[in-house]
Amino acid sequence: MDRYVDVSTVDGGTSKLICGHIKASGASFLEAPVSGSKKPAEDGQLIFLTAGDKSLYETVTPFLDIMGEGTSRFYLGEVGNGAAMKLIVNMIMGSMMATFSEGLLLSEKVGLDPNVLVEVVSEGAISAPMYSLKGPSMVKSLYPTAFPLKHQQKDMRLALGLAESVSQPTPIAAAANELYK
Repeated sequence: MDRYVDVSTVDGGTSKLICGHIKASGASFLEAPVSGSKKPAEDGQLIFLTAGDKSLYETVTPFLDIMGEGTSRFYLGEVGNGAAMKLIVNMIMGSMMATFSEGLLLSEKVGLDPNVLVEVVSEGAISAPMYSLKGPSMVKSLYPTAFPLKHQQKDMRLALGLAESVSQPTPIAAAANELYK
């Protein structure tokens, strides 16, 4: 083996440890965690958050473009940066989906149609594809597994650890994390 591309979601320290072992064997290393779940993977719409060996990145770009949208890849420099970006993205997603769920329940409790809330949110300034994608199923209490909650909680936990390591308070993400436990 002379090249290794790691698409797993781990913390930066673990990614650096893996990189060290790979480089010690004489191979080049690229971390390339993805943003996107089952459906984007099936549709070739993953977003790659890469870091590490720049020449390996350039070599594998055509393969990443098959699984992604071509322009949906980011080279972030040194190993650990891709892992950090992935954890931050998932921390944001976990926090926003927890609040979205609360909003759907609240709208129903006060007599509003939660389906209309999904439409309003999807068309407004806070629009995010995740709301349109997940909202209709959430209103029907259907929760098909595209990204298991245990993985979301793991990523939230790792992101909170990352924040703690640089003394960055994240009280909203910490509160959301409690919901995933």
